[in-house]
Amino acid sequence: MLSQGGTDRVTAILARGYAEAGFDVEILVLCRGGKAEPLLSNMIGPTVSVRYISGLPTWRTFDLLRLFPAIVRYFQLANPDVLVSTANNTAWICAAARMLGRLGKTRLVIKTTNPIVGSRHRGPIQKFRHWGYARAFSSATAVWTLSDAETNMLRTAYPSAAQRIRTVVNPYVNATMLATRTPAAKTNSNPIILGVGRLTAQKRFDLLINAFALIDHTDAQLVILGDGAERSRLIKLISFLGLSDRVTLLGFVTDVAEQYRQADLFVLTSRYEGLPAVVLEAMAANCPVLSTDCFAAARSLLENAEGCGIVELADPAKLAKMIDYHLDGKRPTSLRTIAIGNSVESGIADHVSALHEIFESGGLSL
Repeated sequence: MLSQGGTDRVTAILARGYAEAGFDVEILVLCRGGKAEPLLSNMIGPTVSVRYISGLPTWRTFDLLRLFPAIVRYFQLANPDVLVSTANNTAWICAAARMLGRLGKTRLVIKTTNPIVGSRHRGPIQKFRHWGYARAFSSATAVWTLSDAETNMLRTAYPSAAQRIRTVVNPYVNATMLATRTPAAKTNSNPIILGVGRLTAQKRFDLLINAFALIDHTDAQLVILGDGAERSRLIKLISFLGLSDRVTLLGFVTDVAEQYRQADLFVLTSRYEGLPAVVLEAMAANCPVLSTDCFAAARSLLENAEGCGIVELADPAKLAKMIDYHLDGKRPTSLRTIAIGNSVESGIADHVSALHEIFESGGLSL
C-alpha cells in the first residue's frame, strides 16, 4: 500500500525523480487504502503511472501470496527493462515472479530496507531467510543498501553477490527540513521530547513512555507522531502511568519539520531499522538524537555526532538517565551538515546514477 511508512515515501520521491531524469516509470501497488495514498499520489505526480492490483488489504503476507499470480501476469504484460523491488518484503516475490514470468531480459534490482544479517530472527527461520535472500540476490543484477555498514555486512554474508551490492543515498531530508529558520515560539518553555513512527511493536514506544515516566525533568513533554495498531494500548499505558497531561499522541502528521525544530531531544527506541529517516530529519533541525543500536550505521552516524548517543540497553531506567543527561546539554549546531548528505536532491541523483549503471552494464538503450 501507499502507507505512512518511510519506504513508501522514498518510493514516491524516487519514482518522480526517475521520471524527471527521462525514464519511463511505473509503480505497481498491491492494495488500495493506504493512509498516505492521497499524499503520496500527489507527491508522485502525473508523469508516473500507478497501477493497483487489488482493493483493500487483509494481512500483508497473505496478500503477497494471494496476489502473486496477478503480479506475475502484470510483470509479463509490462515486460520492464528494470524491475526494482523497493523493500525487503517484496524482494522474494519480485525475484520469484520474474523467474516464473520468464522475464530473462528484465534486470532485477533489490533494495534492502531493514536488516537482513543479524536480524531479530533466529534458528530455522534465520536459516530459511538466509537461503531465500541468497536465491533472490543470485538472480539480481544489483542489490542496493542504505549504508556502507549494511553493504559490508551483506558482502560478508553473501560473498557470491558481493560485486553486485552497493550503497545508495536515500532521499530523506527535504528543503523545508533543511531551511535555516527560527522555530515558532513555544506556548511554554518546557522541554519537548519527540518520537516519530508508526505505532507498532517494532518501534517500542512503550519503552519510551516508561522511560519518560522516570525522568527527573518532570516539566518535560513527550510528543509522539504517527499512527498504528498500538495506539489504544499506548493510550492505556499513558493513563496508567498518570502521564495524560504530559504525553501527546498527535497521530499521522504530513509536515514534521517544525516539530523537529521545536523538540529539545529526539528518541528512537526501535527494535530494528534500515536507515531510519527520522534520525536524519531530526539532525536536519540540529535536534540531538538518542537511538537504540537498531540499524547497521547507528554507531558510525551517532557516536561522534554532537549531542547524540546510543542507547545500549532497552531498559527504561537507563534510558531515563540518558534523556535527563541530554536534556541538560546545549542544542547542537553541526548536525544539519550530516543530514545534508541524505537530502532529496542527493538521493535522487545517486539513485539515477545507480540506475544508469544497470543500463550501461546490461547493454540496454537509454
